[in-house]
Amino acid sequence: MPKVSEKYSKLYHYTTWEGLLGILQTQTLWATHYRFLNDYSELVLLRDKLIGFVSPIVKEQYGELVEQCQDVRKDINRMGGMDRVVLHDTEVFVDGAYKATGEEIYIVSFCGEDKNSYVNSNGLLSQWRGYGAGGGIALLFDTKKLEEIMQKEAERYAYNFAYIADVVYSDDEEKFKKEIRSDMNNIAAFARECFHNIKLKKQEAPDGTKACYSFTGCIGRYKHQGFKEENEVRIVCSPMIQNEENLRLAKKKDSTLKPEKKRKFRTKNKTLIPYIELFNSTDIILPIERIIVGPHKGKESRASALRTMLKNTNIVITVSDIPYID
Repeated sequence: MPKVSEKYSKLYHYTTWEGLLGILQTQTLWATHYRFLNDYSELVLLRDKLIGFVSPIVKEQYGELVEQCQDVRKDINRMGGMDRVVLHDTEVFVDGAYKATGEEIYIVSFCGEDKNSYVNSNGLLSQWRGYGAGGGIALLFDTKKLEEIMQKEAERYAYNFAYIADVVYSDDEEKFKKEIRSDMNNIAAFARECFHNIKLKKQEAPDGTKACYSFTGCIGRYKHQGFKEENEVRIVCSPMIQNEENLRLAKKKDSTLKPEKKRKFRTKNKTLIPYIELFNSTDIILPIERIIVGPHKGKESRASALRTMLKNTNIVITVSDIPYID
């Protein structure tokens, strides 16, 4: 997975005025459970592409098995034919990977730098529109420093996985082949081993560590092309649940479990939304370089208040000059 800092030196995180004050006071960012984001295809968009990628391998393994065993051929015909059986079993394989990954996945979104310098100075109009009459705020982060504190976060708390990466949009086939195809190949290779073992009636399962890492990287980065304007970069993380099984394994290995991330909840539109706080360590300061106050009737007074609040920091306060009024 390529480093984001090699592509973007700065990242923008859009939030509300109240959200900004919370970020400044706590020096944390909230990662929201993926099911409560504004894209209902989050994480599952890659499912059909994965099924199409893996199914030829399943068909190849079953084809060899059918040639060797007449009873298997009869069973496949009884179940509706080769294509139906292959599709069913491939879906079971891919859905099993999703199930094994679990539901506990949280995301923080950023926008990468735009090719247009005006957008970089004044923010993205579509983002400002999203905040309506309440007005929005954009925080400009140093990407390399953000990667560094993300590494600290991953080292200090119990995560199944945690990474920062730019997304690959569904219409960008060139980038998909360059950055995700190798992960897809790892998943496909694991599928080949699994179905080969079935063919040989082996009981043991192949090592899926590499495929699991590739799977979590794939599903967290692939996003619908309709959101392409956002130029999104995201933190994707899955905090562990310190259940009895994990405690038992740690005791068996004579190791100490890292602290578990506390799940918290906020209310929005009468809906309870789960989230976790990232970077809530006393020695971590968020690498914020600039704050852009978005279009709002009180934008100048907001900027003035922030300059007073942050007078002892190096954070620069600017005001978007986009003449948008909700």
